[in-house]
Amino acid sequence: MGPDARHCLKRVLIRAALVAAPLLLLAGLGTSRLGRWLVVEDPLQKSDAIVVLGGTMYERPLEAIDLYNAGWAPRIYLVGEVADWGEAELARRGVDYLQIIDLQIATLVKLGVPRDAIRAINPSGSTAEEALNVRRLVAQERFSRIIVVTSLQHTRRARLVMNRRIRDAGAEVVIRASRYDRSNVRQWWRDRSTLRFTLFETQRLLAYWIGAVD
Repeated sequence: MGPDARHCLKRVLIRAALVAAPLLLLAGLGTSRLGRWLVVEDPLQKSDAIVVLGGTMYERPLEAIDLYNAGWAPRIYLVGEVADWGEAELARRGVDYLQIIDLQIATLVKLGVPRDAIRAINPSGSTAEEALNVRRLVAQERFSRIIVVTSLQHTRRARLVMNRRIRDAGAEVVIRASRYDRSNVRQWWRDRSTLRFTLFETQRLLAYWIGAVD
């Protein structure tokens, strides 16, 4: 079998796995437990920084505020994200505009977080990109431990990706879910947005495990 044929076969197998794996997982865990299985958290520990992953406007930043006020870390890093291709066009035209991260920072300041305790991380298009940017931050600042905040059902995959990327940088990752995420993870199939997010996270997690995505 030539290289092209092997590459084609590999793509077919990966696609088949992406379709079959969620079904197998659903059968193994039972539909009622899948939503809860995606949720993991680590015990809180004093850390060098709180890192808020992109993906929500205020749900995750609000958790970071509570953790900051409770004294778990002295600074908050917000991961930026590109809202749409229009942002690139506005930048090309030299137009100043408010980004999501600008609104988030302003909100954190209004809620009592000092401006000099808030930093921004370069925009990322995926959890893997976020992890790479966080790894650069950890190496540059020589952090030994960070708290990473995300949504409930993103926690399991975020922990896997962050640990894979950051472990060799010598830093410990503490994963925390936002308490402001109201997703019904026990009956995740009842709400359309929660159902879609559950199935998406399950597929991405399994694809990550089999090496189809990084």
